Amino acid sequence: MSLRYSFAAVLRLLRHQKGLTQSDISNTVAQSHVSQLESAKTTATIDVSCELARAMRMQPGSLITLALACYGQRTPRELLTDVLAELEELELADVVLNHQQQPTKTPAMIDAERKRDAIRALKREGATQAEAARQLGLPEATLRRLWHQVSDS
Repeated sequence: MSLRYSFAAVLRLLRHQKGLTQSDISNTVAQSHVSQLESAKTTATIDVSCELARAMRMQPGSLITLALACYGQRTPRELLTDVLAELEELELADVVLNHQQQPTKTPAMIDAERKRDAIRALKREGATQAEAARQLGLPEATLRRLWHQVSDS
């Protein structure tokens, strides 16, 4: 079964439970679209889901959680417990995320950044390129290239 059937059932349930008509929740979503969503003729985007939840004066996460729980034949509490455990495993449960996409650093980029930091520290201490290459165990050509990439500050 498609998730849209679960979403439709939950949307109808919540709207009726709150005593609202389709028109009542059609502030930013057309009433005809609400009707199509409730009859599972179309699928809601995340934006539309958020707008509908706000129109029903509830958290968007509650609407989506209920739809996913219905789809998976689970209670919302079971689903949320698993979601929280997963977020904690990822160390994201207590992190406020920035909505702007973060650039992904490859392992090579991280390694190069670490090497530049070490070179920068050695430059501040007054080390020569040859001394830095020895201390860091880097080929001299690599050291020279990175040496000129870092500032002395």
